[in-house]
Amino acid sequence: MSETLSPRSNEVLLVDVDVRSSRRLARLLADDGFVVEVLSDGAAAMSRLARWPLPRTLITELAVPSTDGETVARFARSRDPALRIIVLTTHPHLLRPQNVPEPMPVVMTKPLDYRSLLELLREPRPETPTASGLFSEPPADVRSSQADADRNAL
Repeated sequence: MSETLSPRSNEVLLVDVDVRSSRRLARLLADDGFVVEVLSDGAAAMSRLARWPLPRTLITELAVPSTDGETVARFARSRDPALRIIVLTTHPHLLRPQNVPEPMPVVMTKPLDYRSLLELLREPRPETPTASGLFSEPPADVRSSQADADRNAL
């Protein structure tokens, strides 16, 4: 892994209804130095993306229970415009570009070319003018409400 990547550069959120394949992909990524959190539905993914710190990369299937991959991607982009989003699908024609804010997610088809995914994940994080330095940690009001939520969960 490159020394120039940010500290969170190895964190991946993987959202796919196919738990067996997701776990296998997570093991491969872990063997290559990534920390992977696997979720099987869109609502759980959005709940995770509502908490800091955010992962560097979201990998989502288009068809996930409770919502869809486009909604998850749109929510993720609202949390961090520079978050890398990869849509993994057998039906790439179903992705509607107008439903996901720029930059457009990378679309990878199943069966997955693991080497291509690995190369993509090892690329430096793209920066956008709105995200440059703004999303390394949440604003104070978000940190405060997150701390309150954490205390209430105990």
